[in-house]
Amino acid sequence: MLRITSKFAGQTARRDKIAAGLAISIVSILATALPAAAQLVFSSDCRNYQPIAVAPPNDAILFTKQPVPHPNGTASVFAIVGADTYVIPAGANSCIVAAPPADDNYCFIARNDDTIDGVGFAAIRNPGGLTACQ
Repeated sequence: MLRITSKFAGQTARRDKIAAGLAISIVSILATALPAAAQLVFSSDCRNYQPIAVAPPNDAILFTKQPVPHPNGTASVFAIVGADTYVIPAGANSCIVAAPPADDNYCFIARNDDTIDGVGFAAIRNPGGLTACQ
């Protein structure tokens, strides 16, 4: 873990807070820079789907509305094997699914804003503090 301390107005910031802030910043940058290959295309009937492998040290999936930034509307992703639906909420560009199945297939099944072209995804290590998918 990082061993960073800083002083501001005579107080020392906790290194855990700094490390968590850095992790959230890195994930936020990742959310805006996902490559096109890591994207689910809209498929209301789930004919177009992709596997997402979540292997240690990764323990979460980050879903991002594309193009970014895109806080408007909602986007829904369906996990085929787990039969779960994850919604990226309105007002957020992305959301995180903590502890998903290690191997599942996902499809982008619904959106309420036609300007949402796709849903980017990445298996990540959950830094905490990110918006959870609904």
